[in-house]
Amino acid sequence: MTSKPRLNTEGNFVAGLAAIALFVVLGVVFLGVSFPNPAGFGESAAITKSLGAAMFDIAPSAIMGENEAAVPSEGFLVAFEIIDVVLVAALVGAVMLARREEAGEIVDLGVDNTDTDEPAVAADGGAESDDSHGGDGA
Repeated sequence: MTSKPRLNTEGNFVAGLAAIALFVVLGVVFLGVSFPNPAGFGESAAITKSLGAAMFDIAPSAIMGENEAAVPSEGFLVAFEIIDVVLVAALVGAVMLARREEAGEIVDLGVDNTDTDEPAVAADGGAESDDSHGGDGA
């Protein structure tokens, strides 16, 4: 029989108060900051060509047309790095969620792998497939 999960109330509340204080400080900072009006790019700006020139380390003037102006691509570096960090964090989180553990140890299928020293890890939630039922694990 299973029981409902219980809320762990043991320990100190200093960490919770620190998190609330940090949230309040960040809220005050974000609400109190003023940003300049966005300037944008001109109609003749070739953003994609400028990024391609920066990626392949060539002079932007070598690929620009007559009526196209190059855009400094260093301004896009921060957005690229933020996207990079978010995607890596999502990938690590997906791997950590997909990993199944019981009592601190990885659950394996109990299959004898003669090729490697490591056991086969259960990637389908731990259910061993039964070939007599069509291999669907049911």
